[in-house]
Amino acid sequence: MIFAEHVKNKLSSLIHEMATAPWLFSKNPEVDFSRNRKLDFVSTIQFLLSMESGSLKKELLDYFQFSVDTPSASAFCQQRNKLLLEAFQFLFYEFNSCFSFEKKYKDYQLLACDGSDLNIARNPNDAGTYFQSQPTDRGFNQIHLNALFDLCEKRYIDLVIQPARLENESLAMTQMIDRYKGEKKTIFIADRGYETYNIFAHVQEKGMYYLIRVKDGGGGSMTGSFDLPDENEFDHDMQLILTRKQTKDVKAKPKKFKFIAKSSPFDYLDLYDKKFYTLNFRVVRFAISEDSYESIITNLPKEDFPVEEIKKVYAMRW
Repeated sequence: MIFAEHVKNKLSSLIHEMATAPWLFSKNPEVDFSRNRKLDFVSTIQFLLSMESGSLKKELLDYFQFSVDTPSASAFCQQRNKLLLEAFQFLFYEFNSCFSFEKKYKDYQLLACDGSDLNIARNPNDAGTYFQSQPTDRGFNQIHLNALFDLCEKRYIDLVIQPARLENESLAMTQMIDRYKGEKKTIFIADRGYETYNIFAHVQEKGMYYLIRVKDGGGGSMTGSFDLPDENEFDHDMQLILTRKQTKDVKAKPKKFKFIAKSSPFDYLDLYDKKFYTLNFRVVRFAISEDSYESIITNLPKEDFPVEEIKKVYAMRW
């Protein structure tokens, strides 16, 4: 059996296993999927996974091979509405767990995080996803998909879906970091926009590693307040003590302490029991052209990941 067939069969077997206890994945456990229908539990999920970009009527005809008793679009919508979101979450994680993660880079697992907007069916009543530029515009609906992708295995391992109006990529990444149960030698890689102390701390707390591109100097840059070498290129070790306190000592040592405002999410500080939190990391700056530079913040060890290796690992994200 070729590998693609093995993967497809594994997915199918998992769906059939779920069908032995459909009440676990249904909104009304006592009645949903209790009757024999052409669109039963298995067919409903398999159809959803196999849909392409055609109309619902055409997709149903294709799936049921133009049978005279092909279910109607209305019948499908009724069956789909019986499923809990957790049904697809369970299938996603269980399916992933069926295949080991063997491909690595220098014995490290590389996980890239990014987000993207996706248009969904129009529904003006869904305030969290509905957008309208002008009052007379028809408008559209959108969600924000945050995903964690294994660069060596070429597969997604986790995701967080948010209403586009409530998009929060930093929160989504910390949720996926916290859920991750892989090996300690894991590197979380992300682009600008993910450079938050909260993300750094969540990775540090798991004893893992991060490599995140940040804005290169200037206003609005995280590194703008750092005491960095006056050179074009460098690999500089940093230690910051984060706090929500504004004592005289904190104010007098801005290069040692970093004040975190109450409005800035940080899950390892309060004003009482956890007054200080120490972060250790490197700021790596290198040229990418004659007059252009990139800045990376990482906690990877220098002995294993000198500047050239940092460049390689970040480039793999693309």
